[in-house]
Amino acid sequence: MPQLDRRIEVSEAAWKVIVREGLDRTSIRAIARELDCTTGVVTHYFRDKQELILYALDRVTEKLKQAMQEVAERPVSVDRLVEMLCAFLPLDNKRQEILKVWIAFLGYAVGRESLMLEHQTSAGQLREIIIRELEALQSAKIIRQGIDTGVEANTLLALVNGIALDSLIQKKCLNSKQQKMVIQRYFNGITI
Repeated sequence: MPQLDRRIEVSEAAWKVIVREGLDRTSIRAIARELDCTTGVVTHYFRDKQELILYALDRVTEKLKQAMQEVAERPVSVDRLVEMLCAFLPLDNKRQEILKVWIAFLGYAVGRESLMLEHQTSAGQLREIIIRELEALQSAKIIRQGIDTGVEANTLLALVNGIALDSLIQKKCLNSKQQKMVIQRYFNGITI
């Protein structure tokens, strides 16, 4: 098996452990148990837990970007951006796992400057995609011209991050249809 495929396999095992046990209890040993291999196999691909966690964060970012890019094939519209933003929402098991890993990493990164910088870099990449979408909507005269796309991108990300977090902590959270409706409603204030 090529090294990149094995690194992905190890990082996916790390995801399972993070989702099941939390990042603080995720260890090289727990990941090796998940893979049914020795710790030496894991450390062959990742020097330590921090390197593996950074790789897992990069995989989260790549999965979110990939989900957004799949939707980007459609014509420019508010619905296209709503669907892109839905990549951040825990609407299915796959996205729930992505959210849990993302949040676990954020909690782990607090107080660790280098890790927080990595998290901010990843978040910045996703923000840029949203900004480009908003600019495309402005060019197509679908949303108001006078809005600051950077501010709107931050607002939209805060909205979807809040909805996503709420889904993890509220017993009576918004269902999938309601989550999409909240995002769609936001656009009512900025569309022409």
